[in-house]
Amino acid sequence: MDLQFLRPLYEDFGGYVSVYLDTSLDGEDPGRAVDLRWRSARERLASDGADEATLDALAAVLTGRGAPGRAAFGRGGEVVLTEPLPHPPRREIARLAPLPHVMPLLAQRRPHVPHLRVMARHDGGEIESVTAGGTAHEEEVSGTGWPVHKTKGGGWSQLRYQRSTEEAWETNAKELAGRVTAEARGVGAGLIVVAGDPVSRTLLVRQLGPDLAAITVVIEREVTADSEQAARAADQAVAEHVERQARERFEHWRTQLANDRGVAGLAAAMAALRDGGVAELLLADHPESAAAAWIGPGGTDLASAAAELTERGVQEPVTDRADAALSRGLATTDARLYFLPGDLATGAEAPQDGVGATLRFPRDAIG
Repeated sequence: MDLQFLRPLYEDFGGYVSVYLDTSLDGEDPGRAVDLRWRSARERLASDGADEATLDALAAVLTGRGAPGRAAFGRGGEVVLTEPLPHPPRREIARLAPLPHVMPLLAQRRPHVPHLRVMARHDGGEIESVTAGGTAHEEEVSGTGWPVHKTKGGGWSQLRYQRSTEEAWETNAKELAGRVTAEARGVGAGLIVVAGDPVSRTLLVRQLGPDLAAITVVIEREVTADSEQAARAADQAVAEHVERQARERFEHWRTQLANDRGVAGLAAAMAALRDGGVAELLLADHPESAAAAWIGPGGTDLASAAAELTERGVQEPVTDRADAALSRGLATTDARLYFLPGDLATGAEAPQDGVGATLRFPRDAIG
């Protein structure tokens, strides 16, 4: 997971309000229920010292409708970042702290993997390209092959007509594959989801190069590329893709750990982040965790002991959630985050503290 989108949150330090609110429209009077939840959260935040201007700004985004849940982060009278959640938050949170509490958002956020949704037909098809930021672009592809419909009957002419039709299907599949290839390169696709006519699906996949065929998932449904069914199937395929990727990065971390280019444990990961040495962080999703870290105003000011920061010139370190400190460190050093699947997060091979890091350079070069 690329955390670049979080960077605006770390331009300032201290006094961050983080809110996770259930905004689902269930029940007899859902609008009133959302308002009551926000009122309760606002009262708690005000009693903790949150300023009224920031709470007013957050109210404007948190009491809106249209998503089952919402995360919002504010400071200094402004909403710095807000995102809808695909489901109600696992826990409603209203928190005032030095750093924004973004880990619940990262754990519940719909995976943003650039991908294509393709509906293959005998006469061409449809392509919906989805960027890493979630922006979708639709394209209709009309093949030049003709005829595309077989006729009933018999005789030599009918056989010739059928062959012509099959050749037209091949031509149109090749042309669709060309557009799919171009769009995949354009968005940096990590996944291609293909639906549509069974024969056309097969012909299309055959026309894709080996690299694209390797990231292609076929769903046995004849639905349009922009349909809700295709979106649900794509979401499932993306989630499976993200889990496979996390497992691959876990195995890579284990190899690197054995070769002095990986560390395990919260303290070791924070030390590596402090020196800009983390390339990838693997993390077990433990929302109940209360692990804390010492932090300072800089993006890589994080440590398990205050002395580690004061030795580096950080004046008056303060404490906050360790996962909030890790998120800031990752975002400000361009490191990537991978959540461990359940069995790897709790099994015998799980990293110490549920935290493992693959390094940019050998361990002995850190510190």
